[in-house]
Amino acid sequence: MTGTRAALHRPGTVGETVRILAEAGDAELLAGGTDLVPALRAGTRRPRAIVALRRVLELRARGACAQALTIGAGVTYAELADWACAPGLAATARAVGSAQIRNAGTVGGALGSANPRGDLLTFLTAAGTDVLTCSARRGPRTAPLDDFLAGAPGRGRGELVTAIRVPRPRGPQVFLKIGGRQAAYPALVSCALVVDRAGGRVSCAIGGVASTPLRASEAESFAAAEIDWTSPGRDEAAWASVARRFGALVADAARAAPAQLPEGPRDPAAYRWHAAGVLAGRALARCFAGGDQEHGAPAEGGARMPHLRSSGGDQGHGESAEGGARMPHLRSSGGDQGPGESTEGRGR
Repeated sequence: MTGTRAALHRPGTVGETVRILAEAGDAELLAGGTDLVPALRAGTRRPRAIVALRRVLELRARGACAQALTIGAGVTYAELADWACAPGLAATARAVGSAQIRNAGTVGGALGSANPRGDLLTFLTAAGTDVLTCSARRGPRTAPLDDFLAGAPGRGRGELVTAIRVPRPRGPQVFLKIGGRQAAYPALVSCALVVDRAGGRVSCAIGGVASTPLRASEAESFAAAEIDWTSPGRDEAAWASVARRFGALVADAARAAPAQLPEGPRDPAAYRWHAAGVLAGRALARCFAGGDQEHGAPAEGGARMPHLRSSGGDQGHGESAEGGARMPHLRSSGGDQGPGESTEGRGR
């Protein structure tokens, strides 16, 4: 399958794994195999060694403390999909690929492949995730996800991702994506929105536009400033205006992002920028819809979200910046979608 004979290692602990990685040099990690096995069959990867991780039970653990959730790199999407501690993360996991992919694909695999269209990376970027790694030379380390994806403070081949640490949900969380049939194609564009009621913050990440998921800082600051975090009321007309302005700011951030992905016949750059704004505006509107179990349920506790301060959003700024191109309608998650449709997940 590899074209050359590769040594197969089956370590039982993290310590044994990093030692093998340090000694083997050119080695590939095998967990779910959703990326590696097709590459081996195609001959695009020809490692001298393969390190199978199924016996490393340390990587399959997950736990919760008062401030954060820790999820082992060997935890699969299917195992995340019904985890009550992380409603937004669970909703994102349910939107990934087919049932076969969700049963086999792992958190560590998503980080290792670092697919810029990966659903999980988009949500983890919005959530402010830390990545825990270990190597024989440097020992255990922790780095913000952005630094990990950018290659700083260093991603050596002998380094093993052991877990991720995600802040506990403190408000509504929404994940939306648009693309072809869910089980057959990666998302063209995805959006994750995470609201922190206690901290008064809104975090938004967009995947599928640049080489790594991007954060729309100006849009986040705008949304946080428009919210009256002390009041349980809401004004739906004002929310609609703010959501449109928020989407326009996200579209601007997508347009200005460095390291843009190459254009294709199905996803020209202008379409991706427009899609990013539409998804972001819808995500914000659904986070703050209030009271609607399907479109406005918060991630925890049923507490209503605060309302807006005096609205300053300009309705004209929320219109499509790209020639009026219309986006496909977003359908609720629950099966494979037809071409051009999309799926969504919400923390409930």
